[in-house]
Amino acid sequence: MEVELIGQLSGRVDAQLREVLAPRDMELYAMMSYHLGWGNRPGEDPGTPLPPPALRRHGVGCLVAAMATSADGRADALPAAAAVELVASFVEIHDDIQGGHPRRNGRDAVWWVWGPAQAINAGDGMHALARLTMLDLRRSGLAADVTVRAMQALDRASLRMCEGRFRDMEAQERVDMSVEGYLEMARDKSGSLMSGALRLGALLGSGGDEAAAEAFAEAGADLGVAMQAAGDVRDLFGDDGGALSEEVLNKKKLLPVVHAFASAGRSERRRLGDVYFKRVLEPSDVAEVRSLVEDLGGRERAEEVVADRRRAALDVLGHLDLAEGGLAAVDAFADAVIRGR
Repeated sequence: MEVELIGQLSGRVDAQLREVLAPRDMELYAMMSYHLGWGNRPGEDPGTPLPPPALRRHGVGCLVAAMATSADGRADALPAAAAVELVASFVEIHDDIQGGHPRRNGRDAVWWVWGPAQAINAGDGMHALARLTMLDLRRSGLAADVTVRAMQALDRASLRMCEGRFRDMEAQERVDMSVEGYLEMARDKSGSLMSGALRLGALLGSGGDEAAAEAFAEAGADLGVAMQAAGDVRDLFGDDGGALSEEVLNKKKLLPVVHAFASAGRSERRRLGDVYFKRVLEPSDVAEVRSLVEDLGGRERAEEVVADRRRAALDVLGHLDLAEGGLAAVDAFADAVIRGR
């Protein structure tokens, strides 16, 4: 039942996003719609199949937290859910440009179709729309101070996420990243926006209860780290053990690799370093990295991080008086985002 709920909530966030963009008639917004999976690229056959609906995971997290902290299990958090999802999309568009990724969700990325400059405009526009959408919370009857705190939560989460992404890119050419350094980076890069999403939902659901908001923020940060670590394992090893990820070929410091460097002896560290100092990685290099990382226990330790952070996220909510079914909904949400569904 909770799994079905996650899908239903994702559909509600999607509908709210469509409502935000519907009145705006300009190709800039067509680019946003394309990124969100609703439209085709210019000149493409209108009958070309669209990608399957994506899980609006940050927006869903916001709604799950709102439902879990609301006395009657209901809270009007849709504007906040749409806003945090718009921020997530803004980051995805910029990430594709920064990383030179030509594809997203199985089709050409926005910058690959419209060029980097216009893609930056689309991403920045989504960030601006997110803040405007947050102002719609005023219509839900919230106290003015709660609305202000909600906007502050979103902006602070966005800024911390940018700090984490800066450190992630800075570390790309280094081989000396520690496990602790990685986890700190991941907490900002991926944990901050998930933390902000759950904080927003808890603030709105509880009517401003700071203790509940802080607990959900902590849970969101742990879930964000677990989500990134699980994605790192998939990027390196693939769901079937065979797919190659651009993140690997771009020499991103994935958690299994960071763990492998930490436990490697001198010769093994040299072999890993020889690969990561190459200007361009070849598929054969990736096969060697996979083998070394597996032998050094990097995959197993990364999977332990996923399990530990997932458990921590649920534990921190255990002392709260949640609405009926609230913790089960958070559990189902955690499973969905960690599995990448």
